[in-house]
Amino acid sequence: MYPAVSAGAYRDEPTPAAWFERAASAGFEGIELVLSAEGPLTQNTPEEVWQHLPERAAEHGLKLVGLASAAFLEKNYGSPEPADRAAARDLTLWMLDHAAACEIDAILVIPAVVGRAGEVRPRVSYADAYNRTFDAMCSLRHEAEARAVTIGIENVWNRFLLSPLEAARLIDEVGSPHVGWYFDVGNVLAYGYPEDWIAVLGRRIVRVHAKDYELSRPGPAGFCPLGEGSVNWPAVVAALRRSGYDGPMTYEGNAPTRATCERLRAILLGASPCAGEPTP
Repeated sequence: MYPAVSAGAYRDEPTPAAWFERAASAGFEGIELVLSAEGPLTQNTPEEVWQHLPERAAEHGLKLVGLASAAFLEKNYGSPEPADRAAARDLTLWMLDHAAACEIDAILVIPAVVGRAGEVRPRVSYADAYNRTFDAMCSLRHEAEARAVTIGIENVWNRFLLSPLEAARLIDEVGSPHVGWYFDVGNVLAYGYPEDWIAVLGRRIVRVHAKDYELSRPGPAGFCPLGEGSVNWPAVVAALRRSGYDGPMTYEGNAPTRATCERLRAILLGASPCAGEPTP
């Protein structure tokens, strides 16, 4: 495993080149591209820019490790609205095409949102969200296979797929090596134990997001610098190694520094990063 960073950490930068420069200067070896409605990379970014991203990243010694988008939180496969589901499919296909063109072998997809924090009524029934997600992934698996790109379903705070057994079942029912799990360590701690999820998901995991979370501070306030939360990092890394995972561990947070990358390297060596270092 090796340390990578989400480009979302550099959301204020005007260009992908600025992302790459900051990621490399902090010591990361890979970077996850982030697609947004406005910013350095959008669906309207000229194709020429996309085509040169692998070369530009390589100039900074970086691998392109993934392509992510938060747009699925609003329009996704679980929605009762056919237009939303069609938009999610269009976005997924677009991401698959551009990931393949950039030699990226995994994209992040949020398939459904049953509800968000503070919502007292579900947006959609859990069963409908599951069935629609299953149908969508089955319809997309051949598209992913044709492009040699894997769709990774991420665990987010969407009140959906809340058990590792359920998550593993969905992946197995879809039955394609190109549909797997984009595992977020910090997200899962609010309702489970990361090392437990990893043990169940095993080789279904295609990417890992590294975030820490302090259980004594519920809600978004619980997210904190690596090593200063409740995640049992040695257990997480040991579980990943047992699962056979050997890809990037991608830091997702704000303005990471070299100290952030050093903490992540310590984690990957199986140690607990030392609290008290400068806050990333």
